[in-house]
Amino acid sequence: SYAFNDKVSIGFGPTINRIDGKLESNLSLDPRAPDGEVKIKGDDTALGYNIGILVQATDSTRVGLTYHSKVKYKLDGDTKVNYGLLGALGQNPNQKFDASLDLTTPESVDFSVTHQLDDQWTLYAGSTWTRWSRLKEITVENEGVPAALAARGLGTITEEQNWHDTWAHAIGASYQLNKQWVLRTGFSVDQAPTNNENRSPRIPTGDRKIFSLGAGWSPTDDLTIDVAYSYLWEESVNVNNSNGRQAYSAKYENSANGFGVGATYRF
Repeated sequence: SYAFNDKVSIGFGPTINRIDGKLESNLSLDPRAPDGEVKIKGDDTALGYNIGILVQATDSTRVGLTYHSKVKYKLDGDTKVNYGLLGALGQNPNQKFDASLDLTTPESVDFSVTHQLDDQWTLYAGSTWTRWSRLKEITVENEGVPAALAARGLGTITEEQNWHDTWAHAIGASYQLNKQWVLRTGFSVDQAPTNNENRSPRIPTGDRKIFSLGAGWSPTDDLTIDVAYSYLWEESVNVNNSNGRQAYSAKYENSANGFGVGATYRF
């Protein structure tokens, strides 16, 4: 980071990102054979970066803007197929192929405002835009697939996603109880990137709301221990998929509890 003066500073940092994924599907491609299984897994490590600017607009108000870069991955791994139709065609029903998947996680922009009302109360507000529209589809390329499976779409496996860009908004407050303790709370709303037409059981998510409570304890001037609890709930969503041979219909109502603990030591 670098401070131009008492009012404006900038920061920059690289990120090392790891992705490890597995996709599983049951399939029925031919009435002559029972359902089969396809398991795809792969991993990759890639670099990204963050850059931001912080402005001390007034003695009590700070404004920040941060850009998180997109990250490009090329996952290499394998696809395992267990499909009875191959046995009916005189081939080994259990086969394994080298697989690759190109995937780009999106860039995002964060805007935040911090305002200190007095020695005890501090207010926070922020918004985040994420370019989820980069995820149009998931396409896995398999090598060495026999003609019996390639003709049924297992040479290149594609799942439409057609995600859209999203906004998330949050507000929060902290109260400095005394020198050792600070109490925090916050509330956020976050759009889901999925759409009703392409939503799948893999990520059956809807717009979500999150409520959080937390506290920070500083037993010394150098050490702070933070704890937090969050409750997340999503709107109910429907998933209706059909490819002409299979159909799936379900309603999802998702929620989650989150707990966090952190420690900061100042040298």
